[in-house]
Amino acid sequence: MTLSKQAASLAVLHVTDVLQPLIILPYAGRVLGPMSFGQYAYALAIGQLAASVVAYGFHWTAQRRVASLRYEPAAIASLVAQVMATKAVLFVAVCLVGLVLAGDVLALSRPTFLCAMLSAAGGIIFPAWLFVGLERAWQATVAVVVARVLALVCFVAMVASPDQVALAVAIQSAVPVLSGVICLPFILPIGFGGFRSVTLSTIGMQLRNGWRGCLFLAVESALVTLPVALVGHFEGYVAAGQYSVAEKFLLAARIFFKLLMDTFIPRVSYYAHFDPAAGIRLIRRSLFTIAGGTAMTIGMLFVAPYIILILFGDEFSGAIPIVRAMAIIPLLMNINTFTSNIFMFSYGYENEWAVLNVSGLLVFLVATYFLSFVMAEQAIVYAMVAKEVVVLVVSAGFFLIGGAAVLRTAAACDAGRVRGYPPASQSAPLEHEADHFRS
Repeated sequence: MTLSKQAASLAVLHVTDVLQPLIILPYAGRVLGPMSFGQYAYALAIGQLAASVVAYGFHWTAQRRVASLRYEPAAIASLVAQVMATKAVLFVAVCLVGLVLAGDVLALSRPTFLCAMLSAAGGIIFPAWLFVGLERAWQATVAVVVARVLALVCFVAMVASPDQVALAVAIQSAVPVLSGVICLPFILPIGFGGFRSVTLSTIGMQLRNGWRGCLFLAVESALVTLPVALVGHFEGYVAAGQYSVAEKFLLAARIFFKLLMDTFIPRVSYYAHFDPAAGIRLIRRSLFTIAGGTAMTIGMLFVAPYIILILFGDEFSGAIPIVRAMAIIPLLMNINTFTSNIFMFSYGYENEWAVLNVSGLLVFLVATYFLSFVMAEQAIVYAMVAKEVVVLVVSAGFFLIGGAAVLRTAAACDAGRVRGYPPASQSAPLEHEADHFRS
């Protein structure tokens, strides 16, 4: 699959993931009522948190690994089995903890909690990381689109009263389960012989391999969830509401960067193993996408204020200076996507990448604290800018120095030919690569 087709498939997948819950939202609000709708939203949030724990960091590490194993079906089958088994262990652990906490610490009944856990269970049998890593994202997209449509139809047809909170949670949380069932025909050719390789030691190995990806997800989640809480702590609820409105534009930009990462990481990870110079050249060519970050920056400066006034009214005009202060962040994040999340992660700087992510969070927290003494809610925004600048400076240094070293080495020795593989830059479309290589 070409990168353009991969990007198109991923775009449809991400849009579907965002659009379907938004379509359900007003219907659920009217049918369930304020109290039951709050329980519904709370249960889904708990389910997503559990799903994040079960996902661990495999969308990063396993995806990168499978990208370099595309010619080795037996190794792919073993990897899939080991990741599924590891997720199953995490799922059981989360379930046990949740069942103990449900009703006391968690404001959920045990049946509703188990309904919410369907999302985490689906993460075991729906290996989106596998399809993205093999650059067959269209297979995951087909499964997700069909599952989302089925869930939408079932929700509207079956949920009709506030007493059906558990059913509503179960239907929406079952989307990953349905996706896993639908994509089963795509997984069957891989085979299930890999489960013979599953042992306690391989599960431990997968946990060790995935911790950096898990750490990145934890840092990202903190950077998404902490700002509103911090603004509320320093400036009160009104300021938190203003910030929340402005932040929605930044959250929309994050979808674009997720699309970039899922599109380029599998190909760059493959190149990093078999044709490193081609990977560096691809990253350099891909920097044209900075135009997207630039467009978002311009849009937040000049267009977003009008959208805020039209959709939310004059009483939320306080969000306008916040969103304008945020405007530089999409451009910085766009560059960091390639220099940090794609280059450093794919080219052997995993430990440095993990340390940089944690350091970025610490910079954000420290800057927030000190800036809160001299400015209002915009302290959070400038702290976020400071974090992105630190990541940019460090990761750009790694990319410029490390990338140049790779190109110098490639000038003397073609890594792809030395390893007995055709140059990655000349490889056939991925769905035909295995047959091409065997022939």
